[in-house]
Amino acid sequence: MEVEDADTAFAVAKSKSLNIVLDLRSEDWGQRHFYIQDPNGVYLDIVQSFEPTEEYQRDYVSE
Repeated sequence: MEVEDADTAFAVAKSKSLNIVLDLRSEDWGQRHFYIQDPNGVYLDIVQSFEPTEEYQRDYVSE
């Protein structure tokens, strides 16, 4: 699920004691995200997109 502010979404998830299975982190490919698991066992990736790092773009993105 894409959000505009992953930090705020993470704070809300923690305040509601949701089952966070991957803590908030930033990835070189341009995502700040965390995972939660719902009561039915379904995993949700909560994602904020941003520009990938220069190193990632140089190594993996063709123009």
